[in-house]
Amino acid sequence: MMTMSKQQTAVEWLEDNLIGNPFSEKDFSHNVNLFKQAKEMEKEQIIKAADHIMIYDNKGNYPTLGEIYYKENYES
Repeated sequence: MMTMSKQQTAVEWLEDNLIGNPFSEKDFSHNVNLFKQAKEMEKEQIIKAADHIMIYDNKGNYPTLGEIYYKENYES
Protein backbone atom coordinates (compact mmCIF):
# COMPACT_ATOMS: atom_id res chain seq x y z
CA MET A 1 0.00 0.00 0.00
CA MET A 2 1.34 3.42 -0.93
CA THR A 3 1.93 5.75 2.01
CA MET A 4 0.88 9.31 1.41
CA SER A 5 2.85 12.11 2.97
CA LYS A 6 0.97 14.52 5.18
CA GLN A 7 -0.11 17.79 3.64
CA GLN A 8 1.22 21.02 5.02
CA THR A 9 -1.27 23.67 5.99
CA ALA A 10 -0.75 27.34 5.22
CA VAL A 11 -0.12 28.06 8.91
CA GLU A 12 2.51 25.30 9.08
CA TRP A 13 4.22 26.69 5.97
CA LEU A 14 4.26 30.18 7.47
CA GLU A 15 5.62 28.83 10.75
CA ASP A 16 8.40 26.93 8.97
CA ASN A 17 9.42 30.06 7.12
CA LEU A 18 9.17 32.58 9.97
CA ILE A 19 9.85 30.81 13.26
CA GLY A 20 13.45 30.01 12.39
CA ASN A 21 14.35 33.68 12.03
CA PRO A 22 13.09 35.52 15.14
CA PHE A 23 14.48 38.89 16.05
CA SER A 24 14.82 37.93 19.72
CA GLU A 25 14.00 35.15 22.19
CA LYS A 26 10.89 37.13 23.21
CA ASP A 27 9.79 37.24 19.56
CA PHE A 28 10.42 33.52 19.25
CA SER A 29 8.27 32.66 22.29
CA HIS A 30 5.53 35.02 21.18
CA ASN A 31 5.52 33.55 17.68
CA VAL A 32 5.42 29.97 18.97
CA ASN A 33 2.30 30.78 21.01
CA LEU A 34 0.64 32.53 18.10
CA PHE A 35 1.33 29.61 15.77
CA LYS A 36 -0.13 27.15 18.27
CA GLN A 37 -3.33 29.20 18.38
CA ALA A 38 -3.41 29.60 14.59
CA LYS A 39 -2.94 25.86 14.03
CA GLU A 40 -5.81 25.04 16.38
CA MET A 41 -8.04 27.57 14.61
CA GLU A 42 -7.06 26.18 11.21
CA LYS A 43 -7.68 22.60 12.38
CA GLU A 44 -11.18 23.53 13.52
CA GLN A 45 -11.87 25.26 10.19
CA ILE A 46 -10.76 22.18 8.23
CA ILE A 47 -12.88 19.89 10.39
CA LYS A 48 -15.95 22.13 10.08
CA ALA A 49 -15.53 22.29 6.32
CA ALA A 50 -15.84 18.50 6.04
CA ASP A 51 -18.12 18.00 9.04
CA HIS A 52 -21.30 17.02 7.25
CA ILE A 53 -21.04 13.22 7.52
CA MET A 54 -20.75 11.06 10.65
CA ILE A 55 -19.00 7.71 10.35
CA TYR A 56 -19.51 4.84 12.79
CA ASP A 57 -16.43 2.90 13.81
CA ASN A 58 -16.22 -0.53 15.43
CA LYS A 59 -15.65 1.00 18.89
CA GLY A 60 -19.02 2.73 19.01
CA ASN A 61 -17.52 6.14 18.29
CA TYR A 62 -18.91 8.57 15.77
CA PRO A 63 -15.99 10.65 14.53
CA THR A 64 -16.97 13.18 11.93
CA LEU A 65 -15.66 12.99 8.42
CA GLY A 66 -13.88 16.27 9.12
CA GLU A 67 -11.99 14.79 12.08
CA ILE A 68 -10.99 11.73 10.05
CA TYR A 69 -9.94 13.87 7.09
CA TYR A 70 -7.81 16.14 9.29
CA LYS A 71 -6.10 13.24 11.08
CA GLU A 72 -5.34 11.41 7.83
CA ASN A 73 -4.03 14.46 6.00
CA TYR A 74 -2.51 16.81 8.56
CA GLU A 75 -1.48 14.95 11.73
CA SER A 76 1.87 13.20 11.74
